[in-house]
Amino acid sequence: MTLVLRGRRVLAAFVAVVALAGAGGANAAIITSHDDQGRPITFDVRAATADTEWYASVLRASAHGNEISDVKIIIVPEPQVQAFCGGADAAACYDRSPPTIIVPAGKSRLLETVLLHEYGHHLDTFWRVPGVQELNGTPAWWAARGMASLLAAQQVAFDYSLGWFHSVGEIFAEDYAYIHTHSRYAITSWLSPPDAALESAMFAELGNPTAALPYAPEVPLIMNRRGTLAPRDGYSVPFGLLGPGRRVTGAATVSNAKRKGIRARAQLVCDGRVVVSRTFRKGQTRRTFDVPNLGPATCEVRIVSTVSASLGYTLRIAVAVESA
Repeated sequence: MTLVLRGRRVLAAFVAVVALAGAGGANAAIITSHDDQGRPITFDVRAATADTEWYASVLRASAHGNEISDVKIIIVPEPQVQAFCGGADAAACYDRSPPTIIVPAGKSRLLETVLLHEYGHHLDTFWRVPGVQELNGTPAWWAARGMASLLAAQQVAFDYSLGWFHSVGEIFAEDYAYIHTHSRYAITSWLSPPDAALESAMFAELGNPTAALPYAPEVPLIMNRRGTLAPRDGYSVPFGLLGPGRRVTGAATVSNAKRKGIRARAQLVCDGRVVVSRTFRKGQTRRTFDVPNLGPATCEVRIVSTVSASLGYTLRIAVAVESA
């Protein structure tokens, strides 16, 4: 959730707002927009309400070519992203076969970055660097970023053996998103964002954007979950904080408030450390937390039953980038 941008599967008529009766495949709507060259951009909308033209405007304003017509963008309700992407910590993802981008419904600066990051993976798939295995970005980027030297020094890998932050494909996707947005660069732990020279090299190769990115509000990423805990069972929502200065807020509710003692705990855990823990005692139905200045980190919000009865629960988690 870009937040987690690492959700990625490497297996490989204009409409402003679409309203659907439901979010399932049977109610999906195929919407086609176009870029400034008339190339079709295809959306498969599976969310109740989605402004497809906003997504199209983001892609229309990005550096791209004919490959934009080879990918389908599936828009789903945020709670369904994990199921579609096959990863518990995915905020979005790209599948190479067939070329598909999965993104949540919404409109925000964070989602703008997420969409561009995933489109970067699509570009990576369609560009080749001679003599270098995929995934490898684009030739000009590979040379300007000095990736051959980084690879020789074992600072990067073509897979995730060195971690998400050292994956060649993820670095390219982050660089691609950054040269458009100049915000939210995830890999500051060891690598600087693209400088002016790298940005110029990438745009010279990919093509300069023909328009500014559309307006997107600065709103937090929201994750909503609900369900039932089996006796003494637990549930967790994992997510990544891919940069510093993240604020994580949460609200959890647990049923059966009349039960004596502690019946459940809600915890925020980052990099294996319990950052905050809230207990549900008799009479307590809802607990909250608000933790600033987190990240980069791998986190999860857990809710754990401590009793031998089933408990209903809800979770609402918000992740925002704090203002400097």
